[in-house]
Amino acid sequence: MSFCKPKIMYVSLLFVVAMMITALGVDIASAHSMFIQSGRHRVDEGKKTPLFFCYGHHFPVDDGVRRNKLASVNVFDPSGQATAIQLRDETCLHSYMVEYDKPGVYVLAAETNPGFYTKWVDKKGRNRSTIKPMSAVVDKASKIEKSLYSKQYAKTYVRCGASDGLYQAHVGLPLELVPMQDPTTLKPGDVLSLKIFRDGKRYFGSGAWDATYAGFSTESEDLYHPRATAAGDTIKVSLDQPGRWFIRYFIKTDATPENKDKYLQQKQTATLVVLVPNERKQPVAHH
Repeated sequence: MSFCKPKIMYVSLLFVVAMMITALGVDIASAHSMFIQSGRHRVDEGKKTPLFFCYGHHFPVDDGVRRNKLASVNVFDPSGQATAIQLRDETCLHSYMVEYDKPGVYVLAAETNPGFYTKWVDKKGRNRSTIKPMSAVVDKASKIEKSLYSKQYAKTYVRCGASDGLYQAHVGLPLELVPMQDPTTLKPGDVLSLKIFRDGKRYFGSGAWDATYAGFSTESEDLYHPRATAAGDTIKVSLDQPGRWFIRYFIKTDATPENKDKYLQQKQTATLVVLVPNERKQPVAHH
């Protein structure tokens, strides 16, 4: 019996923490962003390197992703042909080895299944949050503070062999950040211009973006380029530091009349990861 006590205390502590988070109304789930990465962004022909994900608030790695959160993961070869990744039924970084068997620029892309997030105040004045639609709690609520229907789209680029200047700008994600220069040939000091495409067309509406690079901060949502509003079809990101960069853009639109009982706004988020390599800092060691 003595071996059970620590486990019971641990579970109880988790329950208390969860209740405190709910009571304080902390938006843990609402800001979880998904982005796809590659172990290496420049590979030799015939080599393999893994793709993997981050899901959360810390870059470059945070939480694992549930299998049913992922709608699809595809690898587009230099000709544009897509190969779907067969996903394991587990919660993890969803790392899979990708073989780069021909020269050119590859695109790794993923979409999530849509999900709900509702923040509300119950009739006793306590702050609550749930990943259910607004309709599931409206009878218990004195106020609905936020209700989102969220979809996310992630992309990154990997170059196999030498650059020939050709790359796939966009692959048809419902919301997509489309680079205006080869994203596998970036250098520190470049300003990356990104066109915003929604449903295959350039998007000229309002949105918001932010960006950071690995190593800037270990803190949650502490980004090098803080959130800024954007209007028009273009955002420009100053890549003045070397490293692996994470860029995020999102838009919110009011729910259509037939969905107003489920959520207040639809949120679509597009993320892009690019590598800005530095020059070698130490000489190659000879063994």
